[in-house]
Amino acid sequence: MSKKQLVKRWFLFCEPCSYKQIITADKCESDTLVEIKTSPIPGGAPRLDPKTKKGKDRPSIQRNKKFKCPQCGRGVTAKSLPPVYVNAFKEVDELKRKEHDELEKKKRIEDGKPVKHEKDPDFLG
Repeated sequence: MSKKQLVKRWFLFCEPCSYKQIITADKCESDTLVEIKTSPIPGGAPRLDPKTKKGKDRPSIQRNKKFKCPQCGRGVTAKSLPPVYVNAFKEVDELKRKEHDELEKKKRIEDGKPVKHEKDPDFLG
């Protein structure tokens, strides 16, 4: 079973103006999207640790990123992709991976050297 590289993607949808965009973690859309800063949600009141008899803070909950809509200017929350898009992108990612493997095989045949296996920091698997 071959390991697959997962690309993190999020879906932006603005309800008032029907603006849609799919953003990825590796691409920077800083020219079109402006991120709205959000603070984490507090985890609640501190609790007393029975072993140490000291107060222990609860961890805060991180929120989804928010962006300013390029068309109407309202705040849009980045959500996970719907299953339809996830399945479509899986096929596209698989095709890109196969093309990349074919190019590496051609280079290896032309060079006559073994392929160096470099670990990709974004590779999950």
